[in-house]
Amino acid sequence: MGNYTPNSKKKKTGGRPIAPHLTASSPFAIKEAYNSIRTKLIFTGKGEKCPIFAVTSSLASDGKTTNAVNLAISFAIANQRVLLIDADMRKPSIHRHFSCESKNGLSEVLAGLTSEINLRKTDTEHLTILTAGQIPPNPAELLSTENMDALLEYVRGYFDYVIIDTPPVNIVTDATVLAEKVTGYVFVTQAGKNHIRDISDAIHQLEDMNANIVGMVLNDPSNEAENHYGYRYKRYYRSTGYRYGPDVSASAAANTEKKDG
Repeated sequence: MGNYTPNSKKKKTGGRPIAPHLTASSPFAIKEAYNSIRTKLIFTGKGEKCPIFAVTSSLASDGKTTNAVNLAISFAIANQRVLLIDADMRKPSIHRHFSCESKNGLSEVLAGLTSEINLRKTDTEHLTILTAGQIPPNPAELLSTENMDALLEYVRGYFDYVIIDTPPVNIVTDATVLAEKVTGYVFVTQAGKNHIRDISDAIHQLEDMNANIVGMVLNDPSNEAENHYGYRYKRYYRSTGYRYGPDVSASAAANTEKKDG
């Protein structure tokens, strides 16, 4: 189970800092930003049974994972049963936010290595997570399988909302293969960092897959723009795990950290 102890400081898991989570003591502006996004996503769902929202970005370190976690927490605080899925199987980090192991998660289910879906409860009431599992050699292929369709259909029967953390669009194709499987995409962009060209390229890739982009989140609006051009295609993945050869705008200024996702 997730040993989740949120506080106002960054907590460390595996030696790397993790941005603070949304809590009752979070600054009013941040809570209201996520409340606004949540409300707009509820209307975007248009009565669909268990809407599924994928959270993505153009490049690494835009804060997509932190925003996925906080959106899931926001829905859970509103007494909605929420499942947060780590579909960033190349660089998983959801498990670090909740201080649990990543193994026996999504990749094992999609690869057919287990028939048991190992859902983990968290210390946030109504919030459950499905970790990424071991890092597979073919994440995009796994996400496009019928096993993924079956998984999403199954969890729809137990949850009110599903939030999926996905890799950056401009680096790998994983996020785009979910276009026909999800209700819509929440696109996270980092203030003072992302070049408009990177954002445009990512949006065009999603649109080419007929993806429904339901809104954008401006992350860390107080960030200085001096490194505006310095992050293009920074190294995103390390050699770990397997070793084989928009009709509704959800824009909000959430001043969260950018250390992950």
